Amino acid sequence: MRLVLAAGASDDADLEKALIDAPSLDIVGRQRPDAQAMVLAAADARGAAASDGIPCAVFTSAVAGTAGLSTLQAKQGSRVSVLAPALHRAPHRLLRASLDTGRIGSPRFLRWTRWAPAGPDELPGALIDELAAVLDLMGRPALTAFAAGQAIGTDGPDYLTAILTFERGLTAVLDVGAVSSGGRPFDRAMLIGANGSIHTDGRASAAQRLGDSESTPLDLDGPFASHIRAVEAFTRGESLNPALAAQAAAVQDAVLASMESGRAEAIAT
Repeated sequence: MRLVLAAGASDDADLEKALIDAPSLDIVGRQRPDAQAMVLAAADARGAAASDGIPCAVFTSAVAGTAGLSTLQAKQGSRVSVLAPALHRAPHRLLRASLDTGRIGSPRFLRWTRWAPAGPDELPGALIDELAAVLDLMGRPALTAFAAGQAIGTDGPDYLTAILTFERGLTAVLDVGAVSSGGRPFDRAMLIGANGSIHTDGRASAAQRLGDSESTPLDLDGPFASHIRAVEAFTRGESLNPALAAQAAAVQDAVLASMESGRAEAIAT
């Protein structure tokens, strides 16, 4: 399958290179939107041009007006699919498998951490991606959000901690944003279910399920591995459920509003 990569949200050449070099993908060109003209640069000698017949992975946020490369939109003709790389990272895949097999029962509490190099303009794009993973694991809409931001490496907030509440007292706590200068991306998750819990750590070699004392090897992802898997999912016809994407957008609005107001905000339904 041929893909045309349009990196309109950033000039991140490393991401482009990772996708072009991925053996499972056949990227034939990259398109950079420009205020004056649309420039198509061939990524191989064929110089293939974009058309409705070639699926296009567009690296922008799932919601207009937010920044960052964390969420993808993929277009094939008139069809648009939203792809969230957070759904393709090792922590989510392990937690999702534990829920699907009933190993820990239904979710009760989730702690979700994602640190990666980012600036304040990229925080909303990164946040909505992580929220898609959190809401998918909790399996229900969030009701309220309370959040506080911090400035780790810039003058404006580039890191936040948010508390989401759900029906029957279910809770998710997530911290998302920038690592310290020179730091490596880091993931950590703890999901407590009705019958047990599972713990993952991006710096550990295994995830631990409490309740059956089982450890599962944790694949250590490269910085763009989840983006590559997200595009691979698109080639298989998979994408984020539109209702879940809309929920993530509504929670993001409430989280950002809470950072400004300093109080808990209700989430629009």
